[in-house]
Amino acid sequence: MVLVIYLNLILSTEHIKKFLQELLKKEDLYQKVSQVATANEIASIANDFGYAFTGEELKNISSNLIHGIKIKKQDTTPSYNFGEGGN
Repeated sequence: MVLVIYLNLILSTEHIKKFLQELLKKEDLYQKVSQVATANEIASIANDFGYAFTGEELKNISSNLIHGIKIKKQDTTPSYNFGEGGN
């Protein structure tokens, strides 16, 4: 069981690497990915192109593994400003 999980992780990492390398080559794919907001949406686009990985796997990959790619993580935590009066 552990071996299967490990092999799936390796396969997912390879899919992510190949997808991100393709992203550098194809302007239309880059534009499509640039218009979405979440890792899950990027993973969905990747799946449409035959690359199997999840948004969570994408978020967990190190950008050091892929030459020429910088993975930018955004803070999507909602912040509320209620002012001094508490609203």
